[in-house]
Amino acid sequence: MNDQDLYPVFLKLQGKRCLVVGGGGVAYRKIIDLLDCGADITVVAEEPIPECIDIAAKGSVKLLSRRFRPEDIEGAFLIFAATDDDVVNAEVAALARREGILVNAVDDPMQCDFLSGAVVKRGPLRIAVSTGGSSPLIARKIRCELEERYSESLGDFIHAVGEMRKDILAAGCTEERKSHTLKWLTGEDAFTLYLDSGKETLWEEVKKILFSS
Repeated sequence: MNDQDLYPVFLKLQGKRCLVVGGGGVAYRKIIDLLDCGADITVVAEEPIPECIDIAAKGSVKLLSRRFRPEDIEGAFLIFAATDDDVVNAEVAALARREGILVNAVDDPMQCDFLSGAVVKRGPLRIAVSTGGSSPLIARKIRCELEERYSESLGDFIHAVGEMRKDILAAGCTEERKSHTLKWLTGEDAFTLYLDSGKETLWEEVKKILFSS
């Protein structure tokens, strides 16, 4: 697999059954990511780490503390094969592929239908970085650089802009004025005003721009 094989996409997993085979640190990170997406998660692991057991105890995931069985893949939309056994991971991947289920076998790009990039999360914003499996460390390094560049407050700002966008589009003014206002909201001045003075002050400025003659 090389970088030209990959098609970047963001999947909607809300309510979809996702299977994680494995219960170690890597599997735990996949579980957390899936929980963030609202997935319906089943975990199969012989010896799950305490973190996985704790999540299951809270009712967030279904945990089967045993070896993987072929029937475990039934009804799954997406599967992570994340055990420390390459043979088991390959078996899971082969079964999933036969059934047309999206599968990721960790640390084995050739057994994957998709790769999990290093992801920056800022509110609704997602920035994913992938090297096609060539160098996960470089992907993580770039993610760290992006996390330093874009603060957590950017997520709150994006939420605020999303709410304002609805009102701007419904406003009784010209399309040109709406377009101009929306463009202004993407600029540094708008973000700085939000950080310094808050959402209400930003909205007052938006209204001035939107309805100015």
